[in-house]
Amino acid sequence: MTTADSLESRLKFLKEASYLLAIPSPATAAFFGAERDRLLISHDADLESSRKAWDALCREVCGACGNLMVPGLSCDVTRETRKEKLPERRKKDTLKQSTRSDKVMVYSCSRCNRNTVQPLYTMMPNHLRKTTHGSAVQSIDSTAKKDDSGKVSKSANANSKQRAKSRKGGLQAMLAKSKAPPLGQVGGLGLDLMDFMK
Repeated sequence: MTTADSLESRLKFLKEASYLLAIPSPATAAFFGAERDRLLISHDADLESSRKAWDALCREVCGACGNLMVPGLSCDVTRETRKEKLPERRKKDTLKQSTRSDKVMVYSCSRCNRNTVQPLYTMMPNHLRKTTHGSAVQSIDSTAKKDDSGKVSKSANANSKQRAKSRKGGLQAMLAKSKAPPLGQVGGLGLDLMDFMK
């Protein structure tokens, strides 16, 4: 067994043990969580893992005492807006302090009262995520595709208009049929069973 496999199995054992002992023995579970955290940091897992994975681990286990962070049970979660002061240049090259507000989640451990602060990242819209390299080549290709798609879209629009007209005609026919008197009621008083039910 290699060292990577033994490290992985030990981390898995510590995680599962801390989860299993969280309710019956919180102190033991916290010890296992802290040991797992120390083991990860000693093997530079915090530097090798992605930011998202490390943030998930910090939300899962308290960094100070190793307590399992279960919102409402062993930790409190609040959402705050923090303001940072940033220098901003004006036209006259004078410094003016401006503020930037960032939304953060604050996890407060119930065991040791440590606050773990994690920023809330905002996703960029899809139209801004697209890369701009090769846009000249793409624009030439897109103009050629627009000519072809224009022919297809015109026929698709015509088909949808025909379907809409047939639906409208069908609805109008049903409405006219419901307004017309039934065949058996041409003569008589003009009353039917529904009039007596009222």
